[in-house]
Amino acid sequence: MKVMGIDIEPGQSPSSLKPPTYSVIIINEKGEVEYKAESSPLTKILRLAWELRPDKIAVDNVYELAPDEKKLVKILSLLPDKLEVIQVTYVNNTFKDIRDVAREAGLEVQGKPTPLRTAYLAAVLALKGIGTPIRIRENKTKIIISRGRAVGPGGMSSNRYKRNLRGLILRVAKRIKEQLDAHGFDYDYSIKRSKNGIEKAVFTVYSPRESLYGIVRKMKGHDLRVEIKPVYKSKIEFGDTKKETKPVIVGIDPGIEVGISIIDLHGNPLFMTSRRNIDREDVIDIIRKYGKPVLIATDVNPVPDSVKKISAVLNSKLFVPDRRLSMDEKMLIVDKFSTQHGLKIDDPHVRDSLAAALKAYYEISHKLNQARGLLRRMDIDVDEDRVLECIIEGKTMDECVEKEIEKEIEFTKNEISQPNFTPHQTNYYTKVNSLEEENMQLKRDIERLKRKIREMTFQNVLLQKRIDEIKTMYNKELQKERKIYELKLEIENYIKLINTMRNQIEEKEKEIKSLLEIIEGLINSRLLVVSSDQLPPYIEVDTNEKRVYFHSQQVDNSIVKLFLGDKVIVEKETLRDLEILNKEKLLAESEKLDLKRILEDYRRNRFRTK
Repeated sequence: MKVMGIDIEPGQSPSSLKPPTYSVIIINEKGEVEYKAESSPLTKILRLAWELRPDKIAVDNVYELAPDEKKLVKILSLLPDKLEVIQVTYVNNTFKDIRDVAREAGLEVQGKPTPLRTAYLAAVLALKGIGTPIRIRENKTKIIISRGRAVGPGGMSSNRYKRNLRGLILRVAKRIKEQLDAHGFDYDYSIKRSKNGIEKAVFTVYSPRESLYGIVRKMKGHDLRVEIKPVYKSKIEFGDTKKETKPVIVGIDPGIEVGISIIDLHGNPLFMTSRRNIDREDVIDIIRKYGKPVLIATDVNPVPDSVKKISAVLNSKLFVPDRRLSMDEKMLIVDKFSTQHGLKIDDPHVRDSLAAALKAYYEISHKLNQARGLLRRMDIDVDEDRVLECIIEGKTMDECVEKEIEKEIEFTKNEISQPNFTPHQTNYYTKVNSLEEENMQLKRDIERLKRKIREMTFQNVLLQKRIDEIKTMYNKELQKERKIYELKLEIENYIKLINTMRNQIEEKEKEIKSLLEIIEGLINSRLLVVSSDQLPPYIEVDTNEKRVYFHSQQVDNSIVKLFLGDKVIVEKETLRDLEILNKEKLLAESEKLDLKRILEDYRRNRFRTK
């Protein structure tokens, strides 16, 4: 085994414009120095990591390598796949000074060590197994199948080439799928399609990159490219980071854009989001940040396979509604919840996931509230979350409470100290009697608690009846609210219809007004009714298309007041104006002809003179 230790040199900073330099040392499994250097830039360290192939890189502060987390992940991703990065100053979830860690490990440290000495101490500590590994890789790998080059516009041959290329992507994707299935890999598969076939295929394999060696190979050709990439985390994580274990209920709306909503066992919102193009592991990581999921819910029936897989990985019970939740039902549930908690939810994916989580919560909330009330009345010190989790798993409330009481009793029994008998004790029988009496008292306590449980169970029956009555009333109110919502939608539709009819009435009124003006014009002889064949030859009217032509050129049809079959209604004044315009046009054309004839005569006379 080889370990590389590095430490930033004095006066250097990864945030400065000038690249920082480091002291580097490499030791073997015996602790012997095989390589050391000072004033080494980061590029040299990366080269040494590939050339000398150490098994570990030890640092006292991983953030000495980059100014921020994003760049740090990028730098660590450039290291060899099997290389492990260890922060030796983070031990048992506590940050310590490297000198203190070294002394605890039995290493001699005097004063403040130099960067080279610090690098050596870090390497030795990592060799001894001290420190915490830095996790930057997810336990998954992306396999991306795409075109080797862009395809531009072209003719028939180009289209045929595009089809062949898409067919090639499909064949390679099928072959990789067969290999993954044959070796039992868990994966998700997404494709980008067009009318001619597959443009791109992406496999998300839930295994590290190393597990795919020899099964799927990289490919980079003229027509096709197969890339295999380990997936890196967006944030640095230490290997022993502990997760929150508070029980939560999770609603999931699967699809290209995934909706996730997390609430606690009191129905309070903890987290809501929608993310595009995230895979199953990303969803699981988000959920685990907020607690231990005891119930996974969706708003559809049957349950999508992706939700089933997430539930199986998290070992959570799956809530399946009796039927697919309608849009009205989801809106009603979410709107009421949003009003209670002062939230504004516009995202449809968040709305659907939250509706699923709330539907699951409302189905079990009465049982959870009964259990809380029972525990308060019994006034016993048991873990409430474990009782509620037990109830969600499907056991009865009595079984869950008794189970926790038995745990407490067992704990109490274990705390009773055993008597220390010696041959010199004269009160042996007294102590035996005392223990027997204590044992009887414990049995009486158990019986008393069991009687109390039976009493509480009877009260629960009465309360359950009352809850059923309230639930019936609530359902009536729910139906009433739903009816109000439907009536509101109906009113909105009627308002839209009224507005449409009002616009139509306004159009008809304008038409009537125009017709009245035409009638008045006919009475006053200001307008004439003329057949299309009675019009002057320079005016043509197409009554079917409602078009007007003057000397075969189309003009604005507004000069005709009304088209009536093969007749039209026009103003007398308009006809006179058109007649004058026609005469002017004929006069202009005759003048043009006279000028043309004069020019021709002039040219002929000039030619004869020559």
